[in-house]
Amino acid sequence: MTDLETPTSGYMNPPKRTQFQKDKSGNRRGRPPKRDGLNTILERVLKRKVPVRGEERKIPIRDALIWKLRELALQGDKQALSLQWRIIEQAGLAQTVALDPEAKKEKILKALENMGIKVDRSEGGK
Repeated sequence: MTDLETPTSGYMNPPKRTQFQKDKSGNRRGRPPKRDGLNTILERVLKRKVPVRGEERKIPIRDALIWKLRELALQGDKQALSLQWRIIEQAGLAQTVALDPEAKKEKILKALENMGIKVDRSEGGK
């Protein structure tokens, strides 16, 4: 062996027979599949369709839960009503436009005028 020759195997140079073959992984089973998170499982469950009682159609569980919540709220269940309001507010569907007293007064007066009722707009008028 001369000084210029490199060894065929050794440190940082394993023998060819023990090296990975081209296009073949050393991990034959591969990476294990990622476990589903809570949100993924919940989404999958809520998308599943269930039959509507008394009808032949099917709706997603998410829709069925909202309909049931609506029914309970209309029957006077305070917890259902509270939960329904929280869902509406979080979805951004609540109209929380608070008018000041003057704006409310003006709105009522306009509505009365539109109905054909004479309105005295002076401060002390009737």
